[in-house]
Amino acid sequence: MPEPESQQPEEEKQPADAAQPQQATDSGDDTELSPDSELAEALREKEQFKRLAQRTQADLVNYRRRIESEQESSRLRNQQRIVLRFADVIDQLETAMKSDLIDDADAGWLEGITAIQKNFVNAIAAEGFAKFDSVGEEFDPRRHEALLSSPSADHEPNTVIAELRPGYTQHGEVVRPAQVEIAIPPPAETDDESG
Repeated sequence: MPEPESQQPEEEKQPADAAQPQQATDSGDDTELSPDSELAEALREKEQFKRLAQRTQADLVNYRRRIESEQESSRLRNQQRIVLRFADVIDQLETAMKSDLIDDADAGWLEGITAIQKNFVNAIAAEGFAKFDSVGEEFDPRRHEALLSSPSADHEPNTVIAELRPGYTQHGEVVRPAQVEIAIPPPAETDDESG
């Protein structure tokens, strides 16, 4: 009986030993990728990174454009703000030169004030700002700010009959609306007066 016992463990050993190399081989196939699948995975990752880089580059370009646009817009707003302050000075000089007291002023002094006013007008014109006339035009809320209205039989309703402060444009766009007086229809006469 000792022989069968010695044979039995050897038989059990052999199938177990034979099974182990197969399992090792099988498990090796599961963890290792074939060269084709590694290449496919690398190409897929490359495409993902490429798309990510393109998206990031597009975002950067859009960000730069937005910043440049905001800076340009801010620059134009600041320029308009400064120039419109000069427009107020021009308005005040024009008002002073229309005064009744101007007739009594020294001719040299008046000539100097007129030259200063013209220099202001030329300076803002060089920046693309231009005064526009409103008298006789139909009221346009984009170009005019109505401060007064007067009944008038001589003018069509909503016609600008007086300009209280001139308006300015820059490159065709209104940057300061004109303050105006507009005509309204005169009140209708009632029959009470005739009876």
